[in-house]
Amino acid sequence: MFDKEKASVRLYEDLQHKKFHTRTFKTFLEDRKKEIGNYDITFEKVLEKVKCDINTITADELFEINLFLSEEVYSEYTGSNYATSEKHLGDLYDHYGLILLYELPTSTVCTSYMFQYGNYTHYFPIYELENYESGNNDGGVNMDSTDFLKFNDYMILLMKMILDKKLDGYEYDFTKSEEDIIRRITTDHQNNLILFKEIERECDFIKESSADEKGPYAQAIYYAYAFFKQSIEMKLRIDVEKNPRIVILDSY
Repeated sequence: MFDKEKASVRLYEDLQHKKFHTRTFKTFLEDRKKEIGNYDITFEKVLEKVKCDINTITADELFEINLFLSEEVYSEYTGSNYATSEKHLGDLYDHYGLILLYELPTSTVCTSYMFQYGNYTHYFPIYELENYESGNNDGGVNMDSTDFLKFNDYMILLMKMILDKKLDGYEYDFTKSEEDIIRRITTDHQNNLILFKEIERECDFIKESSADEKGPYAQAIYYAYAFFKQSIEMKLRIDVEKNPRIVILDSY
């Protein structure tokens, strides 16, 4: 999610003028166009969105900003340990108003998470800001925070069911705060019978489809506690007034 004010001043200024460790953002985009060929990202359009309202940015445009900052930081800190590079990158994100809510650890875990996004949106469609005129959303999605939080509620309830059924063989204790949030979500969605029916159906499907221990359905079981905890944290962090849009980025 974003801090619009920080981005419109700090990120805009540095993307427009600053030479980072090896190059400017404009040069980076020019190099990317040479590498990729069919490349629709433009320097002017990205700058305009960052200056006026970064919440209108597409997932693919944000991907390029993210990739640029990451490459510059890792290049600058070559030879340093990974933690040092990550700390500097995190500080840079904070400075520019780019707020990282969750970073999934592997492509399989990412697939597991996005399978659930796809499952939820099959029953409850979400309007997504399209990446290009072509409507290609392979690089990620930009959605209204209210819609994301509804999906996030689904994830909390589904992961709680997986954990309660001990599908990974472990027993978990939940804090009073977590139990209160579960009760609140259940109350908020009490008239949505389709949601609860689908959560139960999906839980059974995940159990039946988890024979492949390295596959995305097994990962939904192994990462259920991590998904649950992070979804709770995101619910507490997202303020729909201050953070009207959420972007899910593909890996890079």
